[in-house]
Amino acid sequence: MVSAALLDAPPKWFPKAVGLHVAGVSLRKKVAVEFGDAARTSSWAVVPVTWRATFPERLFPAMRGKVDVAPVSKVETRLTVSGLYEPPLGKLGEHLNEALMHKVAEVTVKELARSIAEKLNRAIG
Repeated sequence: MVSAALLDAPPKWFPKAVGLHVAGVSLRKKVAVEFGDAARTSSWAVVPVTWRATFPERLFPAMRGKVDVAPVSKVETRLTVSGLYEPPLGKLGEHLNEALMHKVAEVTVKELARSIAEKLNRAIG
């Protein structure tokens, strides 16, 4: 059921903005999203996804990754969101990434996974 919901219509479960919460404040950035060709077997499904900030694009990394689901048991499914990015801003961006940006990216992906899981849960009702 979760595989079908994942493959049904990715724009239904992928948020229009991604971000994180800091001290109870939601920091979100609108993103442009592209979905690749999905793959599915009888037990798992994966959807390739790329997202990038809509403005100012050069200050934020473009993320290339995937969203996949696989059964853990008869009543539990594992959702995984993974991705890679190149830090923006050249050498300065590399230093910022080492100091802070990779931590922000990790938290952002965790919150993205939580958001997708909530939407998929609602879809399968």
